Amino acid sequence: MKEKLILHICCAVCGAYLVEALKDKFEIVLYYYNPNIWPEEEFKKRLEAVKSLAQKCNLELIVGEYENDLWLKKVKGYESEPEGGKRCLICFEMRLKKSAELSQQKNIKIFTTTLGISPYKADKTIDQIGEKIAQEMGLKFFTFSEIEKELGEEKQILWQKTRKLAKELNFYHQKYCGCQFSLRGAEKNK
Repeated sequence: MKEKLILHICCAVCGAYLVEALKDKFEIVLYYYNPNIWPEEEFKKRLEAVKSLAQKCNLELIVGEYENDLWLKKVKGYESEPEGGKRCLICFEMRLKKSAELSQQKNIKIFTTTLGISPYKADKTIDQIGEKIAQEMGLKFFTFSEIEKELGEEKQILWQKTRKLAKELNFYHQKYCGCQFSLRGAEKNK
């Protein structure tokens, strides 16, 4: 019998290959909790793609509340931080904490996230945050470095595979991280 795993999923693009590769090892429960995504229409577009992924892989999907106002309060004062700065650390912690809380509620001992697969995210930092939360809550955080080891492939290859699979499955592909501040940065870089 496979162990259960809560997999926090930020979008179908980041989750496509990880779900496919990990579903033989774990009984995966997807958790879509992304209060940072703005505007709400963008949140819904990404959610629809995640629903499609869950359906294609026959996985349970739990959708967290859209708490953008709460997220904005938590990152207040960090609006001008660059992508990958302190605002992102707060955001990672908020989403991973909620994932850990769900793990406890469901009596699932292991949780992880798709966030680390993106080349735009510091997977080692995400791993540190996840491990700290897991330790505080008596859980296990399946780190991205453990995922790489389990799958026998490095981040760059995993990213290529997940993008390819997401394209084949015709999943919505966003043009920015998700929050309104990263959107402004993406628009400046056009």
